[in-house]
Amino acid sequence: MAKNTVQQIINQIRKQLGKTWVNSPVDVLNTGNSNTIVTGITTSFSPTIDVLKRSIEAENNLIITQQPAFYIDSQAPERDPVEEIFKENPTYLYKKSLIEENKLVIWRFYDNWNNRKEDGQLLGIAKALNWEKYHLENKSFLLPESTLGETVLSISKQLNIQGIRAVGDPSVKIKKAVISHGMFRFTELQEILKDPDVTLLVIAEAIEWESPEYFRDLLTWKGHNKGMILLGRQAMEDPGYGEVARWLQTFIKDIPIEWIPAEEPFWVPR
Repeated sequence: MAKNTVQQIINQIRKQLGKTWVNSPVDVLNTGNSNTIVTGITTSFSPTIDVLKRSIEAENNLIITQQPAFYIDSQAPERDPVEEIFKENPTYLYKKSLIEENKLVIWRFYDNWNNRKEDGQLLGIAKALNWEKYHLENKSFLLPESTLGETVLSISKQLNIQGIRAVGDPSVKIKKAVISHGMFRFTELQEILKDPDVTLLVIAEAIEWESPEYFRDLLTWKGHNKGMILLGRQAMEDPGYGEVARWLQTFIKDIPIEWIPAEEPFWVPR
């Protein structure tokens, strides 16, 4: 097996992305050294301690993630360095020690993954839901007719998640759906609602007093003919990093590559 450094892997990714590549302040090493020889690659939504331990067991020392290593966006200019914020925090210190002792390199791959012409995040969640065959265009899907309640249960089972939430009457008939990954903005909701045929919005997360509150008021005013399902950020985004792994495997042939999901952090009482 050929030996590749972290920087050589990043260079290969940059070459594949071509003109869409940008020198993003987000897509940087969060931990480790770019000269480290890569023994295996993990992709995941977030480098949780569980993901790190499973990566160590698999001998994957390069972890490619959407989210930062230490809980906050350390690239935000208004923030103090992570080391300063968490310098006496025992959870941070344990995780930092785990990373350093095992010489793990965490590279955040967010902006450049999203800059690709093909929406890998949308493809990942569509595959996870088994909705690929229903894709129309952009983020729209024409589903077999079912109710909102049936759709919530189906998605929960398909993604193996508990913390799913919904807005709308469970008996509402669902047909045309739109998926939106990432933080759902009020402006996006307004654009989607311009299409009267859309009966379902499947989103990751939203500020509750913005889009969900507006959507609830809309249904109260005009009648319950639509539904909204909130999956949670991890549940929506992690399948996209399964797609990152599949994409990397098309041009990185001599290093093991594995998607290790961060898994849903929530549970609900039954």
